[in-house]
Amino acid sequence: MDTLASICPPEASAAGWRVTALAETDSTQRVAADLPAWSAVVAAHQTGGRGQRERTFTSDAGGLYLTAVLPFDGDAAGWRGFALAIGRGVLEALTEFGVEDLRLRWPNDLMIGPRKVGGILVEQGGPRTLLVGIGLNITNRPWLEDHSLRYSAGRLLDHCDRALTGPAPLVEPVLGGIRRAHEEFAAKRLTGLVPELNHCWGPRRHVWLEAVAETDLPETEGAFAGIDASGQVLLARPDGSLAAIPEHHIQRLVEVE
Repeated sequence: MDTLASICPPEASAAGWRVTALAETDSTQRVAADLPAWSAVVAAHQTGGRGQRERTFTSDAGGLYLTAVLPFDGDAAGWRGFALAIGRGVLEALTEFGVEDLRLRWPNDLMIGPRKVGGILVEQGGPRTLLVGIGLNITNRPWLEDHSLRYSAGRLLDHCDRALTGPAPLVEPVLGGIRRAHEEFAAKRLTGLVPELNHCWGPRRHVWLEAVAETDLPETEGAFAGIDASGQVLLARPDGSLAAIPEHHIQRLVEVE
């Protein structure tokens, strides 16, 4: 199988980005941490891929593992919720490419039906940069490395109306989606993007919320109904009323049906 390093030569340019392509690394986030804005690091395989809250992200060959470095004005509060905008941008780019039935799962997952096909990790790099990490299952089978993923992970190959033989064709579309998300978020911030984001969750699903340590949630179960203008998670009660849960009080959201 070709690696991204052979398909996209090291230090190549793609749609206005400076792209470093690696056959293998521990983490594209680490490699990209000190790079300037509009740089990107792409790897064919990660040995230490990670997701939100330091969870492991299985990164076997055949997936796309990418970190994009974006300009940041230093206003951390103003960029709260940016990962949601990235999710929408990548979802739209993949849909335009030909991937079918994609949806978002709060706060940072790309889903097809009940199966996770991708994850997003946004962190600060330098004082004026943000690191946007994307992991996508394309032709790989992560459940062979981590058997716990057998019934929860999916891949784009099985839901695309175009032939996919690996990750290389998706590098430019994904970087384009990230750039558009950055431009829109800079102009509208989270409040201005809530209506568009609330179209990306798919049909309502019953969820269970795990609270962060030493926090009591007013509601822990209900039908996920999107987010409000301040980014709070909305749960629909059986009577149709909505409970608003501050996002920083939630450790984890689990879909239970």
